[in-house]
Amino acid sequence: MGKTKAFTSIIAALLIVVVALWALARYGNLQASLVWTALFGGIAWLIRSNVEQKREHRRLLADRKREHYILLLEFMARFFNAGDLGSSEQPKIAPAEFRQWSMHLTLIGSDDVVRAWNNARRISEQTPDEAMRAWGKLWLEMRRDCGHFDTKLGVTDVLASVVNDAEQLRSYLDW
Repeated sequence: MGKTKAFTSIIAALLIVVVALWALARYGNLQASLVWTALFGGIAWLIRSNVEQKREHRRLLADRKREHYILLLEFMARFFNAGDLGSSEQPKIAPAEFRQWSMHLTLIGSDDVVRAWNNARRISEQTPDEAMRAWGKLWLEMRRDCGHFDTKLGVTDVLASVVNDAEQLRSYLDW
């Protein structure tokens, strides 16, 4: 509703400006070229300021995402380093900590990051290898969300920095 009202206000303001400029050109002996220059200059200024505002918003959001994603990667490294992935003993993470990350990622993450996070949380209760693949996919989605849209890395590539035996599991992780 707010966008519709703002758009209507802008259109009304532009209409008033156009009528005023037309009246000046018609009855005030103002040249039409000056009227059109002023009109198009005003429209160009409105468009440019709107585009700049959106760019600044995207930049601030991207900076915030990077900060949160770095903290999440530190959390994930703690999860992977808490125990040997080959053992049956899974590291325990407090449910409150998962809920906190869920709220952060749902708020700032892209749709694909949110889906990958939900999948990683669900699968983390299963076998360690499946959990490792799900967390790696989350990491890849975060990379894409930070601007690496055409990344050629696979799950094994991103996990290799925190999991020593990731390369041995490449055929399983990257399918």
